[in-house]
Amino acid sequence: MNHQKGDPIYLSRLSLNGFRNHTNTALELRPGLTLFQGQNGHGKSNLLEAAYMLAIAKSARSSHDRELVNWSLTETGGHMQVLGVGREGDNTIQAQIDVDVTAPNNVGGSVGFRKGLRVNGIKRSAIDFVGNLNIVFFEADDLEIIHGSPGRRRRYLDILISQSDPAYLKTLQRYGQVVTQRNQLLRRIREGASEVDELAFWDERLAYEGARVTDSRRRSVDGLNEHAVPAHAELTDGDTLELEYRPRITASSDDRPQVGIMTPDMIEQEIKQTLPAIRRREIAQGITVIGPHRDDLEIRLNGNPSGNIASRGQSRTIALSLKLAEAVFVTQSTGRTPVLALDDILSELDPKRRELVLAAAIKHEQILLTATEPGIIPQDFLDSANVFTVMNGRVTQEEITVQDATTDD
Repeated sequence: MNHQKGDPIYLSRLSLNGFRNHTNTALELRPGLTLFQGQNGHGKSNLLEAAYMLAIAKSARSSHDRELVNWSLTETGGHMQVLGVGREGDNTIQAQIDVDVTAPNNVGGSVGFRKGLRVNGIKRSAIDFVGNLNIVFFEADDLEIIHGSPGRRRRYLDILISQSDPAYLKTLQRYGQVVTQRNQLLRRIREGASEVDELAFWDERLAYEGARVTDSRRRSVDGLNEHAVPAHAELTDGDTLELEYRPRITASSDDRPQVGIMTPDMIEQEIKQTLPAIRRREIAQGITVIGPHRDDLEIRLNGNPSGNIASRGQSRTIALSLKLAEAVFVTQSTGRTPVLALDDILSELDPKRRELVLAAAIKHEQILLTATEPGIIPQDFLDSANVFTVMNGRVTQEEITVQDATTDD
């Protein structure tokens, strides 16, 4: 599909069957702000999780399909489906995720899960599914981008890039296969079952694919820096944010190559030159010790590593800034303004910051927002919002009046 620069996209329909506590939910949605209100544990977050799955082909909150299907299906078998219809100008894009659940055929037997992906009714691989709908998702676990492991930050970058560059996902997949095969060979060499010269082929592949992953991540961090820093400045009272991509392509983690001025071919040569110097260490450990699987994204607040000093409120503001920058990055990369899905984004912000966050978010074609009560939304935004109440997995549409809404003191 050809996308015109600046074309917005929004979800006009979201349908869930057998997904977590939503046994049968069908929503007609429109552009603008949509608020899902309700108490915690009733299924608000599940709606946003499902919507985001339509963009990245998997859950951001669970690694196993068994955690997504309604518990009743694991006993009786059945079918889980998440389906969304996106509208982009005069075009529609239907994305669906199906999981067939086979109940155990005897006591103590295992439950079977078979997953399928379709776009406009046609079966797709995960690589071809990702990015047909563009959605930026904020959830509480995104604070782990600041305080979590380097792997959590790498995953954040990989999902960001994959939504806007389908070729990247293929490169990342090939790189992962190279690392797996190379690690197996390193262990066989350590055990005396293979020869060192067998590494030559995998060294070439590691350097080539790794350089392309490194270059893509470096460019994405440059894009995030361009927009996250000013977004963060607007949400704070003078705190400064800095993002630095730290690739691991040299023998020492303290040696920071200037990847900002390096081409993919230059990065490839750097990796090739480093590998002989660390050969003994890699064989002794049985693992590949350099490459994008060891990279990190350093996030600094007021010049210091944010993971060490940022409070929960500061961490939430940093994560919000990254998400707002991510939305701009996706827009510039794809030509489409993505849907913003913001889960419980306002609960720990003061009224002023709520106004600022919503003012930035409302620039997008569609915002899906959760909150425990509508009063947390400033009245100016609530007046034009589409409001749904979520209770025990059931969703009903509400009419919110001025008298219904409360304001913060």
